[in-house]
Amino acid sequence: MSEIKPIPNDYVTVKGFYGVINQGTNYAIVNIHTGETLAHNISSFLDCVKTIDYLLESVQPPPPPEQKIKNFDVKPDVQRLIEKYAPETVRVDKSVNFLSQSSYKCYDALGNVLGRVRGSTSNRYWQYGGLDSEKCT
Repeated sequence: MSEIKPIPNDYVTVKGFYGVINQGTNYAIVNIHTGETLAHNISSFLDCVKTIDYLLESVQPPPPPEQKIKNFDVKPDVQRLIEKYAPETVRVDKSVNFLSQSSYKCYDALGNVLGRVRGSTSNRYWQYGGLDSEKCT
């Protein structure tokens, strides 16, 4: 009930998309965005609040937005490891060692190193943080 807030207009109270209007001897529940009356002639304010609670609990929340992973213009196996182990990656730096093996260092929005994709094309793996960190395939 702490979410119920009085507002200075026709509504007695508002919770979510629903408002309670005092109609003199009784109350009505309305959708505050559309103005549609959902129920009227309710004798108790507490019944209105309980009904609004029921309406809010029975409505399924929308699914969270899909987190779109940026394509870093890397090979598909490297992209797959980045998506799996560091979806918050915003920048990838590629380096090649003397054995012609590529290493892809992944950074977050603050510039922190999230980890690296290492290994040859046929044997790529994810390594968290520093060079001596845990290896994941």
